[in-house]
Formats: sequence, C-alpha cells, structure tokens
Amino acid sequence: MFIRLVGVFEVRDDSGRDCTPRGAKARALLAMLCQTPDRRRARRWLEARLWSDRGAEQASGSLRQALMEIRKALGGEASRLVTDRDTVRLSAVLTDLERDRDAAAGALQSGREFLEGIDIIDQAFEDWLREERARVESQLGIHRPDLARVAVAQTARLPFVIRMGGLPPGLGAFAGRALADAIGRLLGEFAHIDVYGSGGAAIPPDLPREGMALHVEGAEIQDRVHVLVSLSSIASGQIIWNQRAAVPLAEADFIGAGDLPPLVFQAADAALSHFPQLLECQSGPRRANALIANALTEMFSYDGDRLRKADRLLAEAGEIAGSARIYAWRVLVRQIMHVERIEADYPRLMAEIDEYSRKALELSKANPLVLSLVGLSRVMIDENPDAGSVLARDALALSPYNAHAHLAQAAALGRTGDQIGALEAARRGAEIAARTAHVHWWEALSGLVALRCENHAAAIAHYEAAHYRAPGFRAAMRHLLFLYLWAGEREKASRVYRALMRVEPDFTVDRIIHEPDYPAVTLRKSGLLERYGGEVADL
Repeated sequence: MFIRLVGVFEVRDDSGRDCTPRGAKARALLAMLCQTPDRRRARRWLEARLWSDRGAEQASGSLRQALMEIRKALGGEASRLVTDRDTVRLSAVLTDLERDRDAAAGALQSGREFLEGIDIIDQAFEDWLREERARVESQLGIHRPDLARVAVAQTARLPFVIRMGGLPPGLGAFAGRALADAIGRLLGEFAHIDVYGSGGAAIPPDLPREGMALHVEGAEIQDRVHVLVSLSSIASGQIIWNQRAAVPLAEADFIGAGDLPPLVFQAADAALSHFPQLLECQSGPRRANALIANALTEMFSYDGDRLRKADRLLAEAGEIAGSARIYAWRVLVRQIMHVERIEADYPRLMAEIDEYSRKALELSKANPLVLSLVGLSRVMIDENPDAGSVLARDALALSPYNAHAHLAQAAALGRTGDQIGALEAARRGAEIAARTAHVHWWEALSGLVALRCENHAAAIAHYEAAHYRAPGFRAAMRHLLFLYLWAGEREKASRVYRALMRVEPDFTVDRIIHEPDYPAVTLRKSGLLERYGGEVADL
C-alpha cells in the first residue's frame, strides 16, 4: 500500500485503488503512523495531538471513530491497521518519502508542502506539523526560500500578526497568550488569513508590511488579569479597534469565563469588518476578504435587494478565492431569504441551499464556521435536527468562542425537544455576540426557543432586542405581533403590525396557517395564531 505525504495526501492499495479517508484527522492519524520508524504510536499520544481540547473519554471515543473511518476507506486492506488497548500500528506501507526521495524533495523545492491542505484546528497538532515539516525538509536537504519573502499579495490570505506586550508571569501570561491565539484562530474561520506569532512562534523579520496586527498586554490586579487588546493596520500603524477585559484567574475555567469569550468574538468580528478599509484589500486576490465583510453587512439588512447584492459579493469572492466558508455564507444568505420571504422561487432556493451546503462540507477541512452555518440550515430549513446536532457538536468542540456554533446547537436542541438546553445555548451565543452589530440574530433565536418553552415574557424580551437592533427583521415582527396580543399590549401590537405590513405587504394570518412553506413553524405550533389571529384584523 502506498501513501503520499508530500502534496495532496492520498492512500492507494497495490492495485492503484484510492483508499484515502475523507476526514482530515483520519488522514493526519495515518501520516503520524507513517512518520515513526516502526509505524506504531500509543493511543494516548495520538489523542493528545489530534483531540487535545477534549477530555480523556471523549478523545478516546474520537480516536475510535477515526480508526473506523480509516478501516472503512481501506476496505479489503483494513487488516494493515492493527490496534490493541494501548497502541495503533500500520503495516506493509510505503510512502513517497521512502519510494522516491528525489521526487519528494523536488516537489518540496517547487513549493509543495508535507501534508498539504490538512488543516486541523488544534494547537498540539499544529506544533507537531510545524516540527515535522522542518524535520522532513532538513532530512531531504531542502533550503526553501522564506515564505515571508514571497509577494504575499499574490494570494488571498492576509497576514495577521500576533504581538504580545507586557503580561504578568504565570497564569496571566498564559491567559494573554490563549486569548491572542483564540482570536487568530477564530478570524481564520471567518476569512482568508495567515497567522504569524501564534503559540509564541517567531515572526519572520522581513514579513511584508501588510495586513493586521493584534497586540495584547495587561496587568494582574488581585485575582484578575486586566488585558488591553488592540488591532492595528500594519501598513499605516493606525489603531483599528481596542477593548479592555478582565480575566478571572480564580475560576477553574478562566479561559472560558468572564469577558474573554465575548472579547474573542468581538475582536475577530472587528477585524473582519475592517478588511474593506485596508488598502491592500482594495484590489487583487485580497479583495475576497473585503467582499465577504461587505456581504455580511448587506445580508443582515434584511432588504431584498441588499440580500441579493450580498450573494453577488460572495459569488465574486468565490471566483477570487473559492473556499468552504464562502459557500457557507451563501447558505446563510439563502436561509435569511427564506425566513424573510425574499425569493418567490422556493424550490430553487432550497436546491441551492442543499448544493452549497454539500460543497461547503466537502471543502470545509472541519472549519467550525462552516459546520455551524450548514448545521443551522439543516435544522431550520431541512427540519433535520440530527444532522444539525452532529455538526453543531463538532463546531463547538473545535471553536467554543464561535457564537454561530452556539446558535446551531440551540436550533438543534430546540427541535429535538430539549428546550432548556436550547435556551441556554441560544443565550450563550447572544452573550458571546453581544458586542457585535449582528447580535439580533442570536436574540431572535433565543426568542424562538423561549416561545417553544412557553415562556412568553422572555420571548418578548428577546424579540424586542432583535427588533430594536434590526427594525427590518420580519421574523422578529411576526412573533412580536402575537406575543404583544398575548400580553394585552394592543398598541405595541398595532405598531409592529404596521411596520410588518410595510416590509411584507402580503402578510396575512391565513398565509401563516395554511401555507406549509411559510417560515413560521414554531408560531404555528404555539397556539397563538388560533387564540389571537382574529384580533389582527382589528388592529
């Protein structure tokens, strides 16, 4: 059996049949076995490199799933993978580094990479991969030109440089570093960037003066580290954004507590939204990042023309730098179009959601944003909470600071009947996204889940928060109309009804009740339509 490690990873049996597993971690596992002299690794060692963010039991289960995936891909050659309680071993395998060292060296010298394209968001794996790439190139006598000297503007990936300032020693320095690395990883989920300085890695001295810099500094006061986080343009040195936060070191999970999660999401959101203002993002491949940022602004306007413009911007970005995240954002545009009843061709909209969801997952490399947005659409559009739950779970395990993952989890839990868990997840997402311009998206889902729990007062509070922040958001207005009638607030109901009719002139109660494709499943099941639908005509 042959395994290619330089360039695009592939596994072929002796007849030439492609036996390559689809999952990035399954591929990485095989590569790790190949890179040991006896093709053997301890289970715990593999778990610590590929699932370092999970508990021992969960990591062990994830390893078992990856091994099952490999055996399935190998088919008749599955006996080459040998496992016992403590170890995993691969037998009778030849790699390109062994079969033709000169060809492998030539490929590396021409710009290919060892394990090219295997992108796993786990610091332990990233550390192993960085060290292994250096070791392989050293063994093959490769003197690759410093990638920092390559004209960075030739690619869509924008430099994002992490610079650490003064931080208190011990836990304070650890918290500051964890914060900076989390921001870099989250922004990498949203946009096309290359992060420099992550994990304390050296920053190339001749890196072109382009992109953004993240600076973190702080001081310890009592049992908290007070940090100042700022973003700046590397070209101009201008401060783009800054924020202070307190990290509670006394708490066991201080990385996931206090102001830290909202700060991570806010910083990544601020960086993404500023891309259109960077000179280097005005033209060329870098423009893809600016197009994505502008599309997000347009899609959350809930205006039909602006939603179509958002999709055109994303399509243009896809032509420049095709990626899973762009397909996932286009899925979200169509989900909003469905909820807001923007497009009359419903079958086409559903077909495109399915097509873009599949393409996003095929290219995702386990990008948590992609898993979150596709998972949300599976629940809200396809009525498939099982699929949404799996995708949301994986997204949260990879990226707990991504508010979109909490949103997808809330939607899935709500549809499976766990309303308490759903409301908790929705509110957690709203807390993380609270300092951004799009928090109404999370408030609306919190309102939806509260309605399912028959907590009408809480539903009103969440929908009001969504409506006040996004006055054109139809979903919030539809629900508030009936919730206000439940609360006896006829004047408020009348005001919302007039606003709803301005943006949706063909709105009627009968349409909600009798049109199964009308996006108001929870409202139909709530009983509010039957109890108060007759009062709407009198408003």
